[in-house]
Amino acid sequence: MKRKKVARKSVKPAYDVPADWWYLLPDQVSLRQIYDLCREDEGLRVEFWEEAGALEIEVPGAGSLDLEESPCDLGDEEGNNFLKKHGIRTVFAAAIRQDAYGELKPVMEGLCGRMGGFFCGDTADFTPVIKNP
Repeated sequence: MKRKKVARKSVKPAYDVPADWWYLLPDQVSLRQIYDLCREDEGLRVEFWEEAGALEIEVPGAGSLDLEESPCDLGDEEGNNFLKKHGIRTVFAAAIRQDAYGELKPVMEGLCGRMGGFFCGDTADFTPVIKNP
C-alpha cells in the first residue's frame, strides 16, 4: 500500500507581545551611556557599534534586546503627539525575539529603572508598556 504525502502547514506560534518596540526617554540619553551602564552587568553580553548607532544587549542562551538610534520623530502626527504628551527627548527603536520576551522583560525594566523612560510597543496604541516595576 502506497502512503499519501500529506502537506504540513507551518504553524507560527502566536505571541502576545510585539517584536518591535520604542524606548522613549524624557532626558537626552546616548547609546554610549546605555552601553557603559549595561557592560557592568554580569549576566549580560553587550556589543556597541557607535558609528552604526546600534547596541545589542544579550541574555546568553535567551535572546537579545537590540537598540538603534532614532530621530525624535515617529513619522506621523499621532506618534509625534504621543512623544510631546510624554515629554520625550530621546527615541530608540528596539527589537526583541518574541519568544525571548520573558527573559528580556527584566532587562527592559532594569533599563527603565536606571536610565528612566519606558518601552512601548510599536503598535497603533503604543501598547504594551514596560516601565520600572
